[in-house]
Amino acid sequence: MMKLEIIMTIEVLRAADVTEENDVINVSCARDKKAGMLSAASFLVARDSRGGVGVVLDFIFTLLSEKFPEHDIWLFVGNSSIQPDTRIVRYRKLWGALKSRGLEVLGGMDFRETIVYDGQGIKFFGASRLSGLSVESVVNIILNERCSYVAALPKSFKFNEALEHGWVGDLVEDLDYCYCACERNGLIFKRVGEFDDGQRGFVSIGSPNSINLLLS
Repeated sequence: MMKLEIIMTIEVLRAADVTEENDVINVSCARDKKAGMLSAASFLVARDSRGGVGVVLDFIFTLLSEKFPEHDIWLFVGNSSIQPDTRIVRYRKLWGALKSRGLEVLGGMDFRETIVYDGQGIKFFGASRLSGLSVESVVNIILNERCSYVAALPKSFKFNEALEHGWVGDLVEDLDYCYCACERNGLIFKRVGEFDDGQRGFVSIGSPNSINLLLS
């Protein structure tokens, strides 16, 4: 791990190997994976920094636009808890239910969603392709929905399997999806930092080459 720099109050750290002890993230279970090594980076601001998570996400959008112009940026969001299988729940689905709570992806495109059946009810999972206009609204969703990720993916990337099976919103438990994205030069971003933590922001997981390019 090496500390790179502080840019406009954003502390950027890198971990070359997520299975080794570091100050970014530790995913020891990745040792059992055979898909290759994963690297990580964190982008953090002090809890009381003005703009907080929004400043960090805007910074990440700028980096991705410069370093990965051939990638699309997506929001992945899903239900963290089981929903009752009722007519109104099925009518609103994911994006409609979020909108009814004042959570809407502004500047979003190509909205997708699917339903996953559970023995006690249903869950919805969806994805939306983002634009630079989406940052503020996406932050509102991410802060309210634990089961969410931002991902930078090649334009030809197929993520139907993720939508059909869902995810839990934890990088360790969702590691198979991370590998699937990272082996195709994608990057996964997860919000970190709760109300009582000193710092907040995002942790990104990707291949060593992708993380190096992101931070170059």
